[in-house]
Amino acid sequence: MKKYEEAEQDYLSGLKYKDIADKYDVSISTVKSWKSRYWKSDIVATKEKKVAQKVAKVAKQKPTEKAIDELSDSRLTDKQKSFVLEYLRISNATQAYINVYDVDYKTANVNASRLLVNASIQNEIKCLRKAKLQELGVDAFDLMEDMVIEARADIGDYIDFGRYDVLHVDAEGDVKLDTDDNPEVFHKSWLQFKDKDKLDTKPIKSMRIGKDGPVVELHDRSKARQELLKYLDKSLSDSDDVQVINFDRRTEEDERS
Repeated sequence: MKKYEEAEQDYLSGLKYKDIADKYDVSISTVKSWKSRYWKSDIVATKEKKVAQKVAKVAKQKPTEKAIDELSDSRLTDKQKSFVLEYLRISNATQAYINVYDVDYKTANVNASRLLVNASIQNEIKCLRKAKLQELGVDAFDLMEDMVIEARADIGDYIDFGRYDVLHVDAEGDVKLDTDDNPEVFHKSWLQFKDKDKLDTKPIKSMRIGKDGPVVELHDRSKARQELLKYLDKSLSDSDDVQVINFDRRTEEDERS
């Protein structure tokens, strides 16, 4: 039996062009040429119908599932494919390399960096991230909007505070006087959370009642501003369009000093 005849049987059994090409040490173009020149049209038509059904089924897949299938069909090695998935899971290239290749930290630290600059691996990571964002219904502008909210957050939007004076009185209720015969006054402060129905909680990282009263921690405003400034610098260098975000670069520089 000739190669193209054996290849036809492999094709009908479900092997893909790439797998057939690897098996017979030929190019994918050669396999496609065999299909058009030698393979029986009626059988091929039946096969194509099955393939069409499979494509229809794949079309119903979630974007991430489709991207993972494409990763499986890529020319990356099995270890490289596993590294891509592990890196996306934990966002730590060195640890991902250790988990996949079972090596020590020093080796992983060097080799993981090399893998990340591999163009094919970069492309697969990019495709999977894009698919995940598509599946979540999130794009770069959604994330940037959150960063703008964090960058402009003001602690005064979340707490009320002030001061008040209290006369110093003794056990009998008499006002105590100072050395100049003036009433002694204690200066005190108050602090309380604002009503949650009247504020946007996105910038809040945590809030609790501490031993000295309410404590509100916001997300790092300086970090959000730095990321936005990087984005704006890049965008403005790539385009003539003016993009405006309502905070002043000088404020960011003042915070750094």
